[in-house]
Amino acid sequence: MTTQSGSYLRSRLVWSISGIELDEASWRLRVHGQNVDIERKPMELLLALLHRAGEVVTKEELLETAWPNVTVVASSLPTAMTKLRRALGTEAGIVETVPGLGYRIAGDVALSRIELDDRPRFAFAVGNVVPDTREWRFARNLARGDIDDVWLAQTSDGEKRVFKFAKTPGRLRQLKREAAVGKILGQLHNQGQGLVLPIDQQFEGNPAWLAFPAEGIDLENWFVRHGAELELSDRISLVAQAARALEAAHAIGVLHGDLKPSNLTIETNGNTPHVRIIDFGSSALLEHSGVLLHGITGITLPERDLIEGSSPAGSALYLAPEVIGGGTSSVRSDIYSLGLILFQLTVGDLHSPLAPGWGELVADDVLRADIAKAAALDPGERFGSAAEFADHLERIEERRADAAKERAAAEAEVELHRAAELAKARRPWVVAAVIVLVVGSIAVALTARQAITERDEARRQTAIAKSINTFLAEDLLGRGDPSKSGEASETLIDATRAAEPEIARRFRNAPLVAAHLYATLARVYAQQSDWKGARDAFGKADRAYRQGHAGTSKDAVIAKLQEAQTEALSAEKGSIGRARAIIAEQEKLLPTDPHRDPETRVWLASAIGMTELAGGDIHVALEQFGKAANLADILPEVFDQRTRNNFHQRYAFTFIRLGEGKRAEQAIHPLLASQTRLLGPANPDVLLLRMNLGQAYLFQKRYADAIKELSAVLPLMQKQLGPDHRLVQQTLAARQEAYGSMGDYVDAIGDGRALYASALRQQGMAAFRTIAGLSDLATSECRTTQLSQGLADALKAYRASLQTYGKAAPLTQGVALAVAQCLIATGRYDSALPYLIDIDTKAVGELASDPQWGANVELALGQIAAHEGNWIQASEHLRSAGPALSKPDADIFQRRAVAQLKSQVERKNLGERSKVL
Repeated sequence: MTTQSGSYLRSRLVWSISGIELDEASWRLRVHGQNVDIERKPMELLLALLHRAGEVVTKEELLETAWPNVTVVASSLPTAMTKLRRALGTEAGIVETVPGLGYRIAGDVALSRIELDDRPRFAFAVGNVVPDTREWRFARNLARGDIDDVWLAQTSDGEKRVFKFAKTPGRLRQLKREAAVGKILGQLHNQGQGLVLPIDQQFEGNPAWLAFPAEGIDLENWFVRHGAELELSDRISLVAQAARALEAAHAIGVLHGDLKPSNLTIETNGNTPHVRIIDFGSSALLEHSGVLLHGITGITLPERDLIEGSSPAGSALYLAPEVIGGGTSSVRSDIYSLGLILFQLTVGDLHSPLAPGWGELVADDVLRADIAKAAALDPGERFGSAAEFADHLERIEERRADAAKERAAAEAEVELHRAAELAKARRPWVVAAVIVLVVGSIAVALTARQAITERDEARRQTAIAKSINTFLAEDLLGRGDPSKSGEASETLIDATRAAEPEIARRFRNAPLVAAHLYATLARVYAQQSDWKGARDAFGKADRAYRQGHAGTSKDAVIAKLQEAQTEALSAEKGSIGRARAIIAEQEKLLPTDPHRDPETRVWLASAIGMTELAGGDIHVALEQFGKAANLADILPEVFDQRTRNNFHQRYAFTFIRLGEGKRAEQAIHPLLASQTRLLGPANPDVLLLRMNLGQAYLFQKRYADAIKELSAVLPLMQKQLGPDHRLVQQTLAARQEAYGSMGDYVDAIGDGRALYASALRQQGMAAFRTIAGLSDLATSECRTTQLSQGLADALKAYRASLQTYGKAAPLTQGVALAVAQCLIATGRYDSALPYLIDIDTKAVGELASDPQWGANVELALGQIAAHEGNWIQASEHLRSAGPALSKPDADIFQRRAVAQLKSQVERKNLGERSKVL
């Protein structure tokens, strides 16, 4: 349902039923005379029911009304209805559920139309007291608002404030949003430096208002007075300052949505003007922004209203084309507005549009390029962040000097060729003189090549993209045609490997194109668990970047960080060390300012997180994955929703590794719903989340739920990814553990053997997954009649881990327990004890995602002590192991072993007491 803005100020529909009143135009809900905040979806459902009062509205019709053309999870409608009834309070009964059909409104509905005129509702006058204040009086109408609702007021002692009034319900909602956003900015951004934020509010009286400090005058009026005397560098500085303030807002997740000269204020300290941004009434929050990430309280608007913001209300001149066309505001739409303001300040006319031929009005080539990039029609061609825009403007003198050097170098290179031609026609003694000149020009010519490379970066990126698309279409995807590939059944990964040699041939003179392609193929190989192929492709990408004189470029650094992540993920011998070395090398190339280049820092945090997860501190991994996810969330123009979800998946999975299955489950469910909507149910990213959900059940000791989910996803993974993919192996490992914990050792052994065979084929005996898989298999075997085979497998796994990782490694110590348990099961207690000495139970527990893993070691030591007749030690170990392993949801085998040891100790104690008696 839509409401036409043209009739909003003249008439509106008001629905009434029982004690409920709904103003359709302003979306204001009142229950028994009290305003009630309600989210958008429940309100849409209520309106749909009211429009068909007395009828049953089916679930399908309601879903189409609130979520048109979108597939949502089954619980979406009931959840929204629950929120609606909660908002209605004691009148919730008017919304009836019709079993099997849908919902309906129960009761008589009255509909009225309120006619409004264009006269202002409140007659403010200079000298009058500001409503609901004592000391503040109206001084001057500033007319910043769309309906003359902004006034300057002052006290008798000359203190001044700006008051913004809400004369309509819609304006009140806008003020509430601005107050909420102001609170976020004030708490999270150095008390709002560079921004003018609310300092007082009154929303209960009529009219409601929001008060601001009266600092400076708006750019539009200030420029009329001082623009003629302002140097171009000062004009550029004003926009750079605004971009820095905007950068801070964006970093927290706040979009302004209405940047224009009247929303920038100027204060002058000495002779230096300072810019501050005002009026966040049209602002919106990015998903996962400050409210959610930092737990700010005291905000009364529903979260969805903050995220969606208001309809585009700014001047159409300053709105980005995609916003005018009905799209949503973004970081880059704010940058468009600042780019237009930069152009207007440059030409000295704050009403001038970016009409065709505007570039002829800007003589400075460097500045013209900045304006063109900031105000590009295509959002993808604009600066990626306000920080990048500010950097360009702050370095414009340096960049002009570089551009001058480029021109001089290019001219020198032309002169070099001309001089060489002249030399051929002159006497030998002249040749010698020319050579001297040529030698002096060589350094300049070399500089020219590098400078021209930087100048043409934008064109080069476009050419790279075009070349990559051609390669993908002709050399890779084209191989799907049997006439080209020579094999009708060739898979995409086979086609990828077959097409890779074409990169070197086709792009031997375009190393940067080759570098991008090699890096892309490396990621494809990594997704297929082809670690050698990924490593080789990353190496080729690195060499191609260096060949193209871009070895330290942003793209090259990101590719290296992705390589580090792949190394850590491979879990092969030496991979953690290689990952750490790559990360350390790339960190040296990043700016010292942690707020610079956020895109690269997303990949840095992700690489560190993966490395710590695979072989370091899991708590650091959690911190780094959270950092990567949060940074990616505020860069939606760089990272699409799928990629952002993937960063959050790593964060959720780390809770599993910490043994916090419930927290992991809570984080996984919304990600799973989002990825399924985006990608479909069979996509590998969706299957990964389903596996994680099974693992989350496992670590909540919900073994039957874990087996059900893992068994459902396993055949889909095998079909999509192949039998030896790492995700297939992880799914087998999780299901094996669930089977074993329930005492189903036959199925556990079946999964264990499949996992071990797969890992051995793919990575060899020295790999982490192979060793861990064989150790888990041995544990299951030693709990059946296959004791000899189990002990042999446990010893084989221990020797491989000892040789590969060393005795102190958590993996080696975890396998040592498996050996000891098998030896105890065969009655070789004396041989078992040495394997249990000096085990770091905390480190192994973190590796196993089980904080109580040490109880297994205590149990084994208690069993050995009991066998030796040392009942005091046996009792002590039993007291340490019992609380964790006696629980109903504990591993069934270990629970029985604890009960048996407890019985032995009690019988011994009873016998001792009998002797005393």
